[in-house]
This record gives sequence, structure tokens and C-alpha cells, in this order.
Amino acid sequence: MNLNDFFNELKRRNVFKGTVSYLIFSWVLLQVIAILSPIINAPIWFGKMILIILIVLLPVWICISWFFEITTDGIKKTKNVPKEKSITQKTGQKLNTFIIAFLAIAIILLFVDRFRLRSENNENAIALETKPDKSIAVLPFSDMSPNQQQGYFADGLAEEVLNSLAKINELQVTSRTSAFSFKNKKMDLQEIAKTLNVSYILEGSVRTQDSIIRVNVNLVETNGDNNIWSQTWEKELKNIFKIQNEIAEAVAENLQLRILDNIIPSVTESNTDAYTLFLEGRYIYQNNYDEESLQISEKLLQKSLAIDSTYAAALITLGNIYHTQNNYGIIDYEKGKKLTYEVAIKAIKADSTYAEIYAFMSLLSLEYENDIGKAGKLAQKALRLDPNNETALHRASEVALLRGNTEEAIAIHKRVIIIDPVNASNYYSLANTYYMAKNLKEAEKNIKESIRLNPDQDVAYSLYALILMNQEKYSEALEVIKKEPLAGFRLHTEAMIYHFLGNQEKSETALMKLIADHEKSWSYQIAATYAVLKKEEKMYYWLEKAHTHKDLGLIELPNEPMFEAYRNQAQFKDFIKKLGYKY
Repeated sequence: MNLNDFFNELKRRNVFKGTVSYLIFSWVLLQVIAILSPIINAPIWFGKMILIILIVLLPVWICISWFFEITTDGIKKTKNVPKEKSITQKTGQKLNTFIIAFLAIAIILLFVDRFRLRSENNENAIALETKPDKSIAVLPFSDMSPNQQQGYFADGLAEEVLNSLAKINELQVTSRTSAFSFKNKKMDLQEIAKTLNVSYILEGSVRTQDSIIRVNVNLVETNGDNNIWSQTWEKELKNIFKIQNEIAEAVAENLQLRILDNIIPSVTESNTDAYTLFLEGRYIYQNNYDEESLQISEKLLQKSLAIDSTYAAALITLGNIYHTQNNYGIIDYEKGKKLTYEVAIKAIKADSTYAEIYAFMSLLSLEYENDIGKAGKLAQKALRLDPNNETALHRASEVALLRGNTEEAIAIHKRVIIIDPVNASNYYSLANTYYMAKNLKEAEKNIKESIRLNPDQDVAYSLYALILMNQEKYSEALEVIKKEPLAGFRLHTEAMIYHFLGNQEKSETALMKLIADHEKSWSYQIAATYAVLKKEEKMYYWLEKAHTHKDLGLIELPNEPMFEAYRNQAQFKDFIKKLGYKY
């Protein structure tokens, strides 16, 4: 057989078409695996293993195409099929159809893959948008007053300087939570800088006596521990805003940053008493959430606003206090809601350019109005005013998650972690988003980091146990949930774990105690427990209870994996509609 005859025989036996079909099928299969692997948590070696198998089988397939033929009587050796009875032409036509169909699928998958890669690139662009050479942490200023009772004032001044610097787009400023976590800790500045991933640290001290304030600040370049600038102010307390602005401007000048007009607020003389009361009230609120502390901080903020009713920062802090009291059931729900909106409206009238107002109103839109679309617009407005506003970034990530845009939510969470790298709650939020996206490996990694940063936080062990439970690590999950401080979450998760371990008696005991002790405040969790236990009628009963009790957990219902089995039911869809969420 000469080369030309051999080539024609290859065509007749559909070896070329069979090989092309195999290659297209293999490519489509690999694309499907690449897209689904993150969703099903496939091991990283799975795709490579399939590729190797496909490569090894290719010559086998080519040999089969040459030596065997499909006939009306089944598969036979080609040499045993007379040419006049061969149906290779019909087989070739079928292969043509197969090739066209899989090429169409391949084109669709190509677009899906491009979109996936673009989303990943966007995520990485947001998450890795760091400027380490222009990054700074403002540490809490030391209280050098004679009686050491001006800690709230020193912290307040440092925070106001931090807020001014955060408005400079060219500068990456570590958030208050992470920077202030080093308060009263004897650590080397270089060690702090390494933890926070910053190139500069601003430290200072405050001394107040009578109506005079003395402020000393140092700007340190951490690579080499060089003190590149220091200055001392000694002025009347009424000029405190001027000192804040001068510090921010001096830092920007020394870092050779360009400050746009209106980035740093114009100097205004403050009422000393109003400002001091605001700082003290905010200090107590930021460090204590018990009922007594919330009431003390509320009274201090009210006194401050009685002196200066147009101070937007004080109004929003008071609004947050009302919102927290409402969430904890300290005040009547409707009364708390009314008070919260009243101060938010006053804050907008006082200063419509203050980003924190719109971030706060975004939260109210989510929790009190079920208006996810409005919350998203308000969060974006806050970010236009202050692109690095951490509260607004949190709201934007919540909105993205509630809309089902988990990749966007994850990207925003990663951006927040860059700004606030040692805040346990940020890693918790990222872990929860990965859990909602069913990426359990990443969820587990981030919840472990959250617990490492703060082993005593509420809810973290419950989420960790849920993540383990969804990986069928039931015994490990049971050990983890025992550490959960909040009884409601602990009982909710225990009931599910014991169910999967086959101990129905303990499962029922935990669930009955959850209902007996926390019927009103944990009705959503009770419904979720029944969902996992596959007790559908009771699940819907407790969802209705949660709706009656205005349980804020219901906002997560459309995305919560525990309700996955019921999501396509007409009754479930009707209940979601009844909640009235506006997307």
C-alpha cells in the first residue's frame, strides 16, 4: 500500500474524524472539570490526572478507529467487514454531527472560561491592590496626661488623623481596628509594620491640661527604622481640628503625596466640650457592647449633640448605638428603628459629604427595609466619597453576596483584609462567603485564621463546625462546636451534628432546648436545623415564626446552603416573595 492509498484508507475508516472527535471531546471535558472543580472542591491533582489519562488513551483510540468499525450488527474488526457492506460513510456523517455539536459546546465553554478568568483577574486586582511603598498605620497615641485619664482623647485624636489620611487616594491606610490592636503591646515597630504590611508608621503622644493640648508625632520609615519627621504642637484645645489637619498634611508632604482639593477638611474651630464628650462616648462604644456601656455612651453622645447638633460623626455614632441596642433587644424594635433613622437624616443635613452616613444607611436599608438594591447604591455612594471606607466596603460585599455574586463579595472581603489585616471578623466574613459559595477548603482556612486572631469571638466556632460538617467530618465538628460561646448557635449546630452521627436522642435534646430557651431570638436557626434534618413541615412553620419575629437572619435565606434542597419548591419560592426583598 503506497502512501496515497494509506491516506485514503485512513479517511475511509474515519480515523481522522475519530481523532478530531476525541480531541474536541477531551478539550470540552477538561473545560468542564476546570469550571466545576472549585464548586465541587475537587483536589488540585484531579484535572491533571484526567489530562494524563486522555493523553495515554489517544493512541489507543486511534488504533481502535483503524482496526475496528461500527456496523449494523455491532462493532467488528475492519478486515472482517466487506467494503460493499461497510457503513463508514454514515458513521462519518454522524461524526461530523458530533464534531459540530461539541465545537458549539466548546465555543460556549470558551466564553464561560474567559468570563471566569476575567472575574478571577478582577478579584485579584481588587484583592491585591496594595501600595506598600505608600502605606501607613496610625498607632493609638499615648496618653501622657498627669492623671492618665485622657486615653479616650488620645485614641480619638489618632483616629481623626487616620480618617483624614484615609481620604488621600494615593495612600493605603491600615484601618483603626488593626492599627489599634497593638495598643499597650510592647512590640518593635518593624514587627508591627511586618504584621500590617506597611512601609510607614505614625506614632504620637497627647498631653492635655486645662485648656491646653500638647501633641507630639513621629513618622517612622519601618525599612531601617528611620524617623523621617517629627513635630510638636502646643495649642488651645479649640484648635484641635487644625492640629489634625496639619499632621495629615505633613505626613502627605513627607511621603510626597498629592493632596486633592477638599480631601482634608477645612479647619473649623470646635466646641471643646462637645468634641470631648463625643470622643469619650465613641471610645466607650467601640470598646464595650454590654447594656450599661451602651447606655453610658448614648448619654455622652446626646450631651455632645445638645451642644453641637450638627456634628455628623457624633450623629452616626449615636445611630450605631441605637442600632446595636435594637439588635440586642435593649430597646423596643420600632422605637429603635425610628431613633436610628432620625439621627441618620439629621447627619445627612449636617454633612452630605460624610461617607460614613451612606454606609450606615446602607445597613439600615438591608436590615429594616429589605431593599438590597438601595443598600448597594448607598454603599457605592459612600465609596465614591471615600474609596477606602471599611464600613462601606463591608456593605458592598454583603450586597454582592445577597445578590449571589460570590466572586465579587470575596474580592471585596480580600480588599478589606488588606486595609484591616488583623481583624478576626474580616476573616470570619470571608470564611462565611466561601461557605455560601460551597468552597469549603477556603472557608476552613479563613475561619481558622479568624479564630487564631480572636479565640473568644461569638459564632466563629459555629461556622467552623458547619464547614467541617459539610465535609462529613462530624466527630471533629462536634469537638469544635463545644467551644462556641453563644448557646443558641451551639445548640443549633449540635442538633445537626448529632443527627449525622446517628445519635437522634441527643439531636432531639439539643433542638428542644434551643426551642425552649431561644424560640423568639433564634427562630431562623431552628428552621435551618429542621431543614437539615429534612423535616419540611416544621421547617416552614419556623420560617413563618422567624418572619413574625422579624429575625434578621432571614436575609441570608436565598443563599444559605442548609436550605438548598428546598430552593426549587413552590412553597419556598412563595415564602421568599413574601419577605419582599428588593434586589
